[in-house]
Amino acid sequence: MWKSIPLALVGLVLVSPAAQSIDIQVVKINETVDAWLVEDHSNPLVTLKFGFEGGSRWDEPGKEGTASLTFGSLNEGAGDMNAETFLGILQDEAVSMAGSPGLKWSTVSFQTPTASIDFAFESLETMLTDPAFDEDGVERMRRDALASAVRRDRSPGAKLGDAFYEALWGADEPRNRKFSGDLETIPAITREDLLALKNKVIGRNNVLIAAVGDITPDELRTRVGAILDKLPDVTPPAPIDPPTFNVFDAPIQIEFDQTQSIVYAVAPAFPRTDPDNYAARVVNHILGGGGLGSRLADKVRNELGLVYGIQSGYSASEDYGSVSFNFATANDAADQALDAALEVWAEFAANGPSQDELDEAISYLTGSYATYFLNSSKVVDYLLSIQIQDLPPNFPEFRNDLFRAVTLDDARRVAKRLYGESLRFGVVGLPTEFTPY
Repeated sequence: MWKSIPLALVGLVLVSPAAQSIDIQVVKINETVDAWLVEDHSNPLVTLKFGFEGGSRWDEPGKEGTASLTFGSLNEGAGDMNAETFLGILQDEAVSMAGSPGLKWSTVSFQTPTASIDFAFESLETMLTDPAFDEDGVERMRRDALASAVRRDRSPGAKLGDAFYEALWGADEPRNRKFSGDLETIPAITREDLLALKNKVIGRNNVLIAAVGDITPDELRTRVGAILDKLPDVTPPAPIDPPTFNVFDAPIQIEFDQTQSIVYAVAPAFPRTDPDNYAARVVNHILGGGGLGSRLADKVRNELGLVYGIQSGYSASEDYGSVSFNFATANDAADQALDAALEVWAEFAANGPSQDELDEAISYLTGSYATYFLNSSKVVDYLLSIQIQDLPPNFPEFRNDLFRAVTLDDARRVAKRLYGESLRFGVVGLPTEFTPY
């Protein structure tokens, strides 16, 4: 089964922008683990990323934020080196390595010049098998996490999001936990908690690997295989059931003393495994995902001047999806802007796009695909992403064909399917009036 994960950008080594020229090699690391490699010897640099299944799902109640602090502090020392020493040596060798937490998957990124490759892989092995979690380094990361928690507590958008999704999915829904922690849980996390979570997540049997750059398949197999041999077998977290979308009797309203109201609307949709996934991405681009030229922006922003920006979203996970729109506007314009947005939404659901709109959207979505391949870091991100989506290694060769296959009849049918569900509404601010129902 092919799997993968979305990842953050590192590195600026340019590679060919043509997806069709990306030659993905599947390198067998051991009996159970493959790595996807784009071999490129034109630049003396290796970019690597591990995706480990697990992360914030393992946070204990009352210690939310453990995975976030663990992976954020993963490079804060290694072996007998404290954070200052370890990070200083990495910097001297122009090597970077860091962790990033997630709900279902957590990642470790790695980049090294070829000249430092022996040192870099030795350091990577030490960091993954024996992270120091240096006290000074961890406390610095903890202060950063607490500062972020304070900013979140003061953010009107975060207040709306917390209340909205608790009402939408229920307080017990696993996705509704505060995975970055809060002012109570972050101080409760100990070094022992960090080590325990690391040992639950970083394993040799729950890993996806992507690599790009100046390394051969045999060298990748040898170097990565030696690291995996020193990692434990772990138990991946159990699957999460798809969320249930509750129906609201009234909008979720959060009073917040500010000059603008932030409006949010969500409805359930289908997962990315649905045959209509690519048509859904096209019609979302036309409705509100395509910037100032989209239907919603043209009406609510360009024609009526009620908002600075408005956008729609189609979010598709492996087992559920959602559609949404959001905007911010003056308190006394919230109801008028909402009425205008709902008018566009309903008309688009009933009639769908025109042929010209469809052609322009497909042209953009296929033409912009080249930006996925501008540098080695973007390529390694994308290799992991298509793995976790259970897509084959040759997916870049035919991805654009999936968009080009969307017909006008498909787009209109899917618009009805996507935008015919009942919306759930939320607003934060002091709107003069807000009557979505």
